[in-house]
Amino acid sequence: MRYGCLVFLCIFFVPLDSFAELVDETAAQLMVLNKKNSLQQRINLSSAALLGSPYQADALGEGWTGKYNKNPLYRFDRFDCETYVDTVIAVALAKDFFDFKKKINRIRYQRGQIGFVQRNHFPSADWIPNNKRNGYIQELTYAIGGPQTKIATALIDRRNWYRRFSINRIQIPYLSTAEKKTLLTQLKEEGMKWANSAKVSIAYIPVVALFQNPQLMRRIPTGSLIFLVGHDDYLTSRIGTQMNVLHMGFAIWEQGQLYLRMASSRVERVLDIRLQNYLKTYQALNILRGISVWTIRDQQKPS
Repeated sequence: MRYGCLVFLCIFFVPLDSFAELVDETAAQLMVLNKKNSLQQRINLSSAALLGSPYQADALGEGWTGKYNKNPLYRFDRFDCETYVDTVIAVALAKDFFDFKKKINRIRYQRGQIGFVQRNHFPSADWIPNNKRNGYIQELTYAIGGPQTKIATALIDRRNWYRRFSINRIQIPYLSTAEKKTLLTQLKEEGMKWANSAKVSIAYIPVVALFQNPQLMRRIPTGSLIFLVGHDDYLTSRIGTQMNVLHMGFAIWEQGQLYLRMASSRVERVLDIRLQNYLKTYQALNILRGISVWTIRDQQKPS
């Protein structure tokens, strides 16, 4: 069964001064819908409700109090691959709307402290270890891949990453170019003050193993989190640091087929695509090694 955008269609037809109130109501409605469901059902319902939503890079920021990025702390009208995952997990784990706001900040920021420098920018260096520490995720890669599991490493050069920042990093539309340049300088100085290089690793199941042994793919539970593991030289040259995680989304089983539910920059919306087909497309680019699989940990039980 495919889902539409459910309660989200009305978002595009309301006055701007009602938008924040509607976003809050949207989150509350989703949590009511998910209240009596298992975690897998909550992940499926929450992620499906956002199918078709437009893609926007850097969709979330630090809100109106943010110094460098005043994009919303949470929203339901547009996403990039990470903010889509953040939002769905926060909704699925939250007991109520106030808990949702607390959880999405803990998912996105180190110790829930809101600030650009504290944001979980790198999946294998920040997002995964911090959310594992939060108790929100648990690794399944080894349990699924067994002896075929491998490790991908990367050197995260945070200082060089900050050096490469352009004026587009300042997400405050009403500022002049001169004001944005001043803030950009401050952001680089603040970021590099605390930045360090770190060699990080992530376990993955090789794409070749998944294709040669379809049983491995059948072991991936619906509602689990999929990280696409690989290395992209072009991306490294553009952002100034290596990465070993290229993309993220949810594994969803429907009618015997395994889909990757994700926010796609290429298609410019949230969609489902058969995981096998997506892996073949990535494999042809010679940048993908495999997938890392994680389960979302249940923190509330259906009543």
